[in-house]
Amino acid sequence: MRRKYLLLLVIAILVLIFGYGCPPPEESIEPPQNLVLKGATNEVDLVLSWSPSPTEDIDGYIIYFNGEEIAEVDADVTQWTHIGPTEVGTYRVTAYRGDEESAAIEASTEPYEGTGELYIRAAPVGYNSGWGWNWTSGEGASYSLMSDNKSYIDMYYENDSTLTSAHILWADGNITGFKVIDATYENVGNVPTLGYISSELVVLYQVYAIVVRKNYTDTWHYVKLKITAVATTPYPKINFNYAYQRVANFTLMD
Repeated sequence: MRRKYLLLLVIAILVLIFGYGCPPPEESIEPPQNLVLKGATNEVDLVLSWSPSPTEDIDGYIIYFNGEEIAEVDADVTQWTHIGPTEVGTYRVTAYRGDEESAAIEASTEPYEGTGELYIRAAPVGYNSGWGWNWTSGEGASYSLMSDNKSYIDMYYENDSTLTSAHILWADGNITGFKVIDATYENVGNVPTLGYISSELVVLYQVYAIVVRKNYTDTWHYVKLKITAVATTPYPKINFNYAYQRVANFTLMD
């Protein structure tokens, strides 16, 4: 009997120490959500915004760029501006509490890169003269200059050997601007925000900055483009490389 009471006493002590003496384990931290990148008003700085972590007792958020921590903000902050980034890359945001950190959400300023080919407007049917970029993905494609395609077309190769905005061909077409820039294609940096015109002469190896509006009033995307080939047979055509900045209103290209 005495052993039984002694055993019960030991169990009671263990319960007090391990059952009631330690606080319950904290729940794991849920990450923030919906990271969005957009160019600031000056189109050089970058604004990051996100939805808060569902975990209520976090200490704040940590912001990373290309794997390096660049900022830490309080729990009630869900927007932060990266002043004058000088290279494109990947941003990650985590929630933290003490030494514990959530999984990350991420978004990138890396442009979509591709190549294209356009024939001059006077070329026969089957030789596409129009070009348009997907607003979200940045992938480009050529189109015939049929009115059924005008919502997709941002520019075309005009008979006077110019890259020309689609709104010149159709009054309600997409608005695109062009500007010759004095830079190598690999080292453009930030493209200009002003000085764009509705058409620009095609010159072999020339680098252009392009702004694509698609009839939006407050949102646009920038592109860098280089003419890589100009041919005359069987019909005049051009080939080009391009990089489309998928972050709206943001001028940094590389």
